[in-house]
Amino acid sequence: RSRERRHKPIPKGPAAMPALVDRLHDLAEGRETVSLNDIVRTIGAQGHAPLLLVAAIFMVLPIGMIPGVGGALGALVAPIGLQMLLGHKGVSLPKFLGKREIAARRISGTADRIRPAFCWLRRHLHIGWEGLARGRISMSVIAVILMLSGGSLLILGPIPIAAPLVGLPIALFAFGLLARDGVVVACGYVLIVVVIGGMVAFRIAA
Repeated sequence: RSRERRHKPIPKGPAAMPALVDRLHDLAEGRETVSLNDIVRTIGAQGHAPLLLVAAIFMVLPIGMIPGVGGALGALVAPIGLQMLLGHKGVSLPKFLGKREIAARRISGTADRIRPAFCWLRRHLHIGWEGLARGRISMSVIAVILMLSGGSLLILGPIPIAAPLVGLPIALFAFGLLARDGVVVACGYVLIVVVIGGMVAFRIAA
């Protein structure tokens, strides 16, 4: 049964939420570790949005605060942004990055933890404002934001709060793109402005 789910395309729109959780859980099943290459091949094969959402969820949850994981996730998000900007469908990682591993129990635990929230989102997200969720201009702007945000984690990754802070707006972008909900994408734009403004204010105050 799990193998069948693994090879089925992830549905479009809000129905993608629980399907992605199943895919993530299946990926960790029967393994001790999962490499970033495994995640890219299994999740990334379904498009940029599912892979981006997985990376963002890992950033926001405690797994993103593990030393080295935040920077690795940032190095995954930046190429996703680049491929989006170039209009390419796939994502390829350098060998040294693709070999980075995450404990499978952490991935399956994350899937179990987010399942109720994703089922709730399936009922409450709606396809709309697709110009923000699928339009070329919006997609290009989001791509640049991903490149800058992902790149920043290569520097800020050792700071525990950096990954969740950067991951929150990225998660909103990913939710909006995957569910085709432009309202959520708009919330992502607002949040990224708030995060940048907060960081600037912090630097000035310091």
